[in-house]
Amino acid sequence: MYHENGWQTSKWEASLATKKTTRITIETERLLIIRRGASVREWCKQCATEVDMVPLESAAELGQVAAGTIQRLLDNEKLHLSKSCEPVRICLNSLLKEVA
Repeated sequence: MYHENGWQTSKWEASLATKKTTRITIETERLLIIRRGASVREWCKQCATEVDMVPLESAAELGQVAAGTIQRLLDNEKLHLSKSCEPVRICLNSLLKEVA
């Protein structure tokens, strides 16, 4: 092989021009344990299925986010609420979807 100015290049130099791509895939899992009595199985209208509903007061801790984040998600109607019983509860599916 010859360089544009006429100099001969080695095979090693020519191989430097070859582009290699490496793809790395990372899979993660999350295990969430809720103490008995903290959640209630209830119908979520938005999910159209029975889900675990957790007290609003526990949402930040369960989602491992700040209380301000929960408030922002509530303001933007990203979390599914159940007001059928006291206290107000949040659909765990919607919570985990938004904070994941």
